[in-house]
Formats: sequence, structure tokens, C-alpha cells
Amino acid sequence: MNNKKSPSMSFTRRRQLDETFRRLNRQCEQKETCQKYLLINSQPSDTSIQQHQKELTEINMINCVRRCITNACYREIYEKDPLERGEIDVRANHFKSCWIKEQK
Repeated sequence: MNNKKSPSMSFTRRRQLDETFRRLNRQCEQKETCQKYLLINSQPSDTSIQQHQKELTEINMINCVRRCITNACYREIYEKDPLERGEIDVRANHFKSCWIKEQK
């Protein structure tokens, strides 16, 4: 039987990085530069224009937090093709993987 270690990351290390990533996400959400989007986004939206504005501020908040976590990965993944209104962010895992590579 082959007992070689897999080149993949250990479960414990992966869990630590996941926790760090979530903590960074929360910290960035609390920064003044990103807080402005949270404040705008917390107001009720009665009209379609207000709903549209709310969706745009959600995207701006996501972008702000991602830039705060790692500007280099943000530029690599989102800068040339930013998130758009209504878009499902299928690049989120790629962004997180990029950040993990920076931690090594």
C-alpha cells in the first residue's frame, strides 16, 4: 500500500484558511469604504428604480469586499469583466482559490 501524502491541502489547513477568509470578509464589510454600500442597501426598495439601485449597491459591496481581501486577485478575476446586475457570481470560488494561493 502506498502511504505517500497527497499534494492537496490538509483538512485542518483548509479549515483554517476558510475561517480566515470568512473573518477577512466580515472585516472588509465593516471598513468605512465598504460600509457605505451596506447603508444604502439596507433601505427599503419600493419601486423598480429603487430595486435596481439596491442590486447595483449589492454588486458594489461585493466588489469592495473582494478588493479589500486581495486587490491582486480582484484585478486578475474581475477587473476586465466586472460583475453585472443579476449575474450569479460563478467566479467566487476562483477568487477564493487565488487568495489561498497568496497565503502559501
